[in-house]
Amino acid sequence: MLMLEELNQFAHDLLWTWQPRIEGLFQALNPELWESTRQNPVLMLAQLGEQGVAKALEREEVSHALEEARQAYREYYDRRPPFMDARAPMVVAYFSLEFGLAECLPIYSGGLGVLAGDHLKATSDLGLPLVAVGLFYKQGFGRQDIDAEGRQVEVYYENRGDDLPVRKVDGVEVDAPIGQRKVKIGVWRAQVGRVPLFLLDTDLESNPPDLRAITDRLYVPEPDRRLRQEIVLGIGGVRALRALGMVAGVFHLNEGHSFLCAIERIRELRASRQMTLEEARLVARAGIVFTTHTPIAAGSDYFEPGLVWDLLNPYLTEVGISFDRFMDLGRQRPGDPRDRLVTTYAALRLADQAVGVSRLHGAVSRRLWKDAWKGLPESQVPIGSVTNGAHMPTWVAPEIADLLRRYVGPDWWDLDGEDGRWQAVFEIPAAELWSVHVELKRNLLKVARTRSVDSEQMDEHALTFGFARRFAPYKRANLLLEDRARLNKLLRNSKRPVQLIFAGKSHPADQPGKDIVAKVVALAREEPCVTFLKDYDLAIARHLVHGADVWLNNPKRFLEASGTSGMKAGANGVLNVSVLDGWWDEAYRPELGWAIPSGATLDRPNVDDQAEAEGLFRLLEREVVPAFYERDENGIPQRWVAMMRASIRHVVTDFSARRMVTDYFDIAYAPAARRVEQLRLLPDWGG
Repeated sequence: MLMLEELNQFAHDLLWTWQPRIEGLFQALNPELWESTRQNPVLMLAQLGEQGVAKALEREEVSHALEEARQAYREYYDRRPPFMDARAPMVVAYFSLEFGLAECLPIYSGGLGVLAGDHLKATSDLGLPLVAVGLFYKQGFGRQDIDAEGRQVEVYYENRGDDLPVRKVDGVEVDAPIGQRKVKIGVWRAQVGRVPLFLLDTDLESNPPDLRAITDRLYVPEPDRRLRQEIVLGIGGVRALRALGMVAGVFHLNEGHSFLCAIERIRELRASRQMTLEEARLVARAGIVFTTHTPIAAGSDYFEPGLVWDLLNPYLTEVGISFDRFMDLGRQRPGDPRDRLVTTYAALRLADQAVGVSRLHGAVSRRLWKDAWKGLPESQVPIGSVTNGAHMPTWVAPEIADLLRRYVGPDWWDLDGEDGRWQAVFEIPAAELWSVHVELKRNLLKVARTRSVDSEQMDEHALTFGFARRFAPYKRANLLLEDRARLNKLLRNSKRPVQLIFAGKSHPADQPGKDIVAKVVALAREEPCVTFLKDYDLAIARHLVHGADVWLNNPKRFLEASGTSGMKAGANGVLNVSVLDGWWDEAYRPELGWAIPSGATLDRPNVDDQAEAEGLFRLLEREVVPAFYERDENGIPQRWVAMMRASIRHVVTDFSARRMVTDYFDIAYAPAARRVEQLRLLPDWGG
């Protein structure tokens, strides 16, 4: 059936995740099935079948939605974005251990993956020639359930490629070394608009059970399993691109997990160009860009020398690099045989350019990793920064996007911050913007009732705080619990009520994080004005950043590298209340939100949780709550709405993934491409 083929074409292009008119077609086909399949168009179409699709298309609203989807698809691909001209001289290969693109494609765990997904989407919008490489996880990161005692438990479901918006690449299979053995690797392709994402899969019948399981779960805690995954991603990823005929000149390592990509490039250069090890290292380095995301040393991967020897020494012999020299790439103290291999040190020493993910994180990284350049003053450590951004067409609510289309322009998402049309945001009538926000808040509370562990009725008129992120101890989801009496006073104020919505998962191996989940769940079960939404995913994240009144972020300062969830909220007019960390340190201004006072400095980073909790309560009691409940004769909080306008105006442009990718091009990709071209040693891979 031609119609089903067309719908499957739409389903297998993840463009639908940021084109509401295409997503709207799938919703219109069968709203109940759309939700029950976790908004998975491939699975939904398979369950509907030809007859179900034909019957649905008899309905007028579905045939109209089909025409809208066709028009959106044509408009997107007919448009010539700037990088499709002569600005991008070379293909960029982007490596990441996770990608957050859609809730039905569970190959992500949190912020790093969502950032990677947004990077691909913005790259597609801009037309930058880029291919991406990740892993195809059989079980992913695990879904979250909450047991009777309020504790997090992980539930794993098997991912079947045929049920997901990916397609197997037939006839392409590569291998990668695992000690004396080789693991066979298959390849799946996800299409992210103009960008192909290749996902590597070891669950092949030709592999023995232990090798088949390499790509079973994301962020496995065992170092042996983690290093095997990094071998598949880094070494197998470069080999897969070669087998696919993808000629990449610039390699972007999104975190240190893919550091072995650089070693495989060295091996290839030596094999194809008969270079010395040092020549190959310098040529490979010229085209490698590295982004570090961790603000703490413990956030990197550490591998004992014995494990590295067992899994990589035969391969290193093939590369022509001695085991000790390879280990020194990742040692804090090169030459010390007791030192473990640290992936961040290795990536820093193998890349020609390294960046953190916000200005402040760049400074933190220079201090944290300065030992990679012994004797160099901290101020001269060559780690820069490209502040993260959120993909605005994905994260801005359709209702807010409609306002921006009408007041700013149909291409609002593609305008630079200096474009004068952005001033029209301040002309959006307060009543209109507030009405849209109230509707988005109602939608959030509706979702909260279905995903809540306590199922309490929440009040759409109450000041609603959203707190949603990974439950790691440093993020302090329990900071407001430091003073229960004061918290109760806020929650139980009948004249100016406050309510809290929490969502987030802890890593399966993070017991302190799980303990915080249990404390927050216990609070939610005691307090009607607090709720915890289980199994945090992209769908819940969208509702929260669309519909909360305030986005709360209170990490220990210098430990939040970026914090893109606050950007997504701010782009929807949700006001940020945050510690001056990550992106908020450079974004904060009084008209956009509030800064939680912190005494921490880069030289004295230790924080006083009690003192910061006191500062947060004082800020809420004296400024945030009064501002929300200050209303005019029509019940509209005029000052609050003015802050919403300012937040939308500045966050949508200054903290967009479009701006981020453009910065990467100017700061990293184009210089790397020029370096490679100057060396005139781009290997001829064919294709």
